[in-house]
Amino acid sequence: MPITAFDIQLLKALAQYYVLTREQLQRHCFPGHSTGRTTRKRLLKLQNAGYIHKHRMPVAYPGTTGAAPVYYVTKSGAELLASWFDDDTYRLINTRCPRGDRLNHWIATNETRMVIEQAIAGQTEVTLGRFINEWETVDKNAAESQQFTLHTQLIQDPPLSCSPDAGFLLCMRGHRKVFYLERDLGTSSPRQVAARKSRGYAELAARQGHRRHFPETTLDVFGVLCVTTTAYRCEQMAKHISKRQRPDLWLFVDEHELTPESFLFGSITMDHQRKRGALIKLPSTSSVVTVEAAVTNEADDDD
Repeated sequence: MPITAFDIQLLKALAQYYVLTREQLQRHCFPGHSTGRTTRKRLLKLQNAGYIHKHRMPVAYPGTTGAAPVYYVTKSGAELLASWFDDDTYRLINTRCPRGDRLNHWIATNETRMVIEQAIAGQTEVTLGRFINEWETVDKNAAESQQFTLHTQLIQDPPLSCSPDAGFLLCMRGHRKVFYLERDLGTSSPRQVAARKSRGYAELAARQGHRRHFPETTLDVFGVLCVTTTAYRCEQMAKHISKRQRPDLWLFVDEHELTPESFLFGSITMDHQRKRGALIKLPSTSSVVTVEAAVTNEADDDD
């Protein structure tokens, strides 16, 4: 079966995001297509060749009446990408069958990631250094026994860990700050989320564990960006986080306000004191500022 550059685009997107729906793949790879016919045909071609799998459990988006299948790369697909790009790091991508009970969460996280990437692409002041998803190998060039993911086991007894949904690096004027992403779907109460997540992040901050994930950072602090389902839930989560360790690390965003246009400079983030502001505060003068000052912490169907 001949493989084209368009097929590789789909495989590369799945390697980057781990799991995506057809609609997400089409938006990412072929935004000019008005229907999904060509994308579906290419996905079926790759599936029949054994380069991708379609998960047996479809994902139902909130607010919709239908459900969509989810695709992910196989080991054969990873091998094809490594050969195509002459890059062995593709052999290290996650090809495990995703857990059915986590599909909605991963799809929502990837949707948020796409908004972040579109926001970065739409301006020139801030760049995106790296974006690491939950199961991605952080140091792909290390020996296999030394490779690790974002999940960090901090204390063995009693057990304490920190497991971000994703992490990314925002770069501005020579400074680079780490943000961890928490994508909340409203399945646990704000009190439970605060109790479950805050201690791990506080301990990670105390150990400056973010430097292990992103050694290129220039700052001793990181932020936790929690994207949740409603404005009310933002307030409730801020309220409960404020009673926990290191509430200053946290920022909350209502998913309905998160757009490529608002992500960086819109006043959509809420801190633990329930004060709203922009993620990035551009300086009013031309003088050089640090990121600590700038980044708040308190051909349709025919190819």
